[in-house]
Amino acid sequence: MISQPLRRVRQIKASAWLRWSYWWYYAAVGCLLPYLAIYYRHLGLNGFQIGVLAATLPIGAAFFAPIWGTLADTFAAHRLVLRSVLVLAALTVLLLARTTQFGSLLLLMMVLAMMIAAVPALLDSYAMAISEREGRPYGQLRVWGSLGFILSAWLIGRWMGDRVSNLFLSAYSVALLVGCAATFGLPALHAKHKESVWRGVTAIMHDRAVVVLLITTFLVTSSASILFGFLGIYLTEIGGAVQLAGTAAAIGALSEIPVFVFGTRLLDRLSSRRVLLLAMIMYLVRLSLYSIPLAPSWAVWVQWLHGLSFGAYLMASVTLIHALAGRARAATAQGLLTSTSLGFGTITGTLVGGTLLDQIGAVGVLRVAAVGMLVACVTYLFNMRAITPSGASTKHGLQLTEETTN
Repeated sequence: MISQPLRRVRQIKASAWLRWSYWWYYAAVGCLLPYLAIYYRHLGLNGFQIGVLAATLPIGAAFFAPIWGTLADTFAAHRLVLRSVLVLAALTVLLLARTTQFGSLLLLMMVLAMMIAAVPALLDSYAMAISEREGRPYGQLRVWGSLGFILSAWLIGRWMGDRVSNLFLSAYSVALLVGCAATFGLPALHAKHKESVWRGVTAIMHDRAVVVLLITTFLVTSSASILFGFLGIYLTEIGGAVQLAGTAAAIGALSEIPVFVFGTRLLDRLSSRRVLLLAMIMYLVRLSLYSIPLAPSWAVWVQWLHGLSFGAYLMASVTLIHALAGRARAATAQGLLTSTSLGFGTITGTLVGGTLLDQIGAVGVLRVAAVGMLVACVTYLFNMRAITPSGASTKHGLQLTEETTN
């Protein structure tokens, strides 16, 4: 006989569980990313070493996100994969907090990257499926991740004050474990596929529109990742305190909220392809302003453009890849998007930024990123019409079951 509390838990809608999963995962991200590069500097690492360490997370995304997504789709193991990687990532970070040598840091960051690569793609595939089932727009689900990021980035910055310490790594680990607990209310997505593990990847990649979209996202994130990876160093280089990096991250995430909440109207009015172009233009404006350079207080204000750049880019790219690939291969498609953008695109940006950091400084690195984003905009304009969703997402049956255990 099922107890009353357990019955009430099972009555909670899948969208509510997904909101909390998004909240805690991106709260963990808010604990980590704004301070990681500053922490590496604090340990005495040089620019090249920082670039190599920063590249581990995107390398993991590049090579393992498609694998995790394909395995989850093929064996209907979305929840099992998601919970396993969250727990293993949390344990890895606890070891990372006790390490100061570059070699050990690199090894642990590679393990962390391998685990965490699965999470964004799986959460986004859940979001698209639950959005279709319950009629809730993707942006209104994803916005909870932004809220979690805002609060954690601001609190960790206030907690550490003017000096960075490894306490943010412990906070990251705790947030991942709580996020894992939130996934226990997520439903199963679909039955196992009869096709081979790699057939889903090859089928998606034969679509020219998908290839053009992936190339576009690679170009965008190659430049955007320089901004994300080195903004903290940029702010300290122009005279800001460590705490300012947390404030900048929180403002950026705060600017995402209206974009995610009202993003469906924006997509309906302009189309996903035009929203993607808008996001690229906003990225270009943002990077150009940072290239001046600005006073620390003004630099923080530029972060309000984050919503119309990153937020709009995320909504447009996630929606387009889902429409092109179809619901039955949702996790595989999101894995490929993660691999190309958060993976290979970010690898390129962080390695270029890290290599140039000691030669031209953070301001010069952001100028390079601005030029790269201009190239991305011009390239996309010449290929924009090739990205035409054919309604594939409505052709394939993808049913969410009420079962809540793998």
